[in-house]
Amino acid sequence: MNTVDAQARISIRINADLKQQATEVLSKMQLDMTTAVNLFLDQVVKQNKLPFEITNEKYTERDLREIHKMILASDEDIKHGRVIDAREYFASSMVAEEDTPYE
Repeated sequence: MNTVDAQARISIRINADLKQQATEVLSKMQLDMTTAVNLFLDQVVKQNKLPFEITNEKYTERDLREIHKMILASDEDIKHGRVIDAREYFASSMVAEEDTPYE
């Protein structure tokens, strides 16, 4: 057998609810569990690390911190005059008519 074609079987124990939820999400992506695990392991090898950040921080806490950073950056833009009038922006040809809130 060619080593490229060699297959290995793994057996893992996971929470039943987690497996069901993951199966549903993967199904919407047209993936099965085997393909998802193979993709994950492929990325571990290619990146030589887990392909995502592990944190005990809640998702909403990260979101709020990122939003806060964007607000601070926007404040700096305003202070330094790096702004454009909303009416000018929406009047530009770069914005579709249906997206224009101003008449």
